[in-house]
Amino acid sequence: MTQKFSLLDRLGASVRASYEADRRDNPHRFVGSSDGLGSEFLFVENVARMLGCGVDYIRRIPRAELPASKIGARLIYRRADVVAFINSRRDQGAGVKLVSARKPRVPAASEPLQLVASDKGGSFDPVSYIRTLTKGESQRDDKGKARG
Repeated sequence: MTQKFSLLDRLGASVRASYEADRRDNPHRFVGSSDGLGSEFLFVENVARMLGCGVDYIRRIPRAELPASKIGARLIYRRADVVAFINSRRDQGAGVKLVSARKPRVPAASEPLQLVASDKGGSFDPVSYIRTLTKGESQRDDKGKARG
């Protein structure tokens, strides 16, 4: 004798299975529930949401600064510890922050800089200037052939 399940029974079973799978995959969403951690304890995702940062940043905070308990593969934080961590990072705004003066820039060359442009007042031609610097050297064109 086979028992027939009504559509409503199958729908209820499907919802319960979905709910249990969601609780297993996303326990941080169920912190305030009666069978969850309650309001005193938080998962890493809840702490990240409280601080407005990513989960990886929370995991990199040293345990000396933000204590946590490891239950299985999950980290659990006390709400009081998170509030204490926030208070320890509070900027009191006491006084002006002093910024050290920058060192003046010293030119790399110890000798004075030489002007490239001629003192004749004419326009500067960079090609002719390079040719004067490379006189006596064999000059090559773009294809590698020697020019006169």
